[in-house]
Amino acid sequence: MRSTETSHGAAKPGLGSVLMVEDNLRVSEEISLVLEQAGWSVRCAQDAKDFRQAVAQQTPMLVVLDLNLPGEDGISLCKWLRSVVPDVGIVLLTARVMGSERTEGYMAGADVYLTKPTRPEELLAVLHNLSRRAAPCPRVEGTQTDGPWALHSKSLRLLSPQGDILSLTPSECGLLQHLSDTAGPCSYEDLIDAIGSGGLNDKADKARLEVLVSRLRTKLRHVQNRGMEIKTVHGKGYQLTQPLRVQAI
Repeated sequence: MRSTETSHGAAKPGLGSVLMVEDNLRVSEEISLVLEQAGWSVRCAQDAKDFRQAVAQQTPMLVVLDLNLPGEDGISLCKWLRSVVPDVGIVLLTARVMGSERTEGYMAGADVYLTKPTRPEELLAVLHNLSRRAAPCPRVEGTQTDGPWALHSKSLRLLSPQGDILSLTPSECGLLQHLSDTAGPCSYEDLIDAIGSGGLNDKADKARLEVLVSRLRTKLRHVQNRGMEIKTVHGKGYQLTQPLRVQAI
């Protein structure tokens, strides 16, 4: 591994750690500098061996992963990482621009697929959004503990009976609302229609839906005594395990 911590100067505290896997040293240095100046702590790896060692040494919060690596490629590493660290945020940053390759990346477990060259502002925004899902849930004091979960569709918030608040994206909110409105399992096709088709193909839309469900499951895992889960009904779709009250606020 090239280094466990880059040294481009003192980083601003508090944003968290990023493990970057990139065999082009110039690109690795440039991206590391951008991330550190924004406040991230950065570790870098050049290939699969370095990457696995880095994960074993310290579990990363976020990973920025190139696909074109020597030996084992990024798709294989993405699948492995998602299996051993299910909650990690994975950004694929690659020169591969084909729609089929993007689909393959999402099916391997990536949260976001970015193509090079990527503007620094876009990468920073993606990392910021992914880091939010790993943050502890804020709580509303004095909330009753015996009521149902509540989805505030206008403010894009999900509230647990214990007062935990989860911030949602519009797609996550739409997915939960459609699940709450459906008696029994909701089909993959209906859910894709509810969140909006990406317009690529059925395989890509299914991969996008699976990533969305994975993100929501990760958010729900951060709620103590959560009770709410998105259950896979094999061959049919998904179903909520708890009632959900939708409120237009």
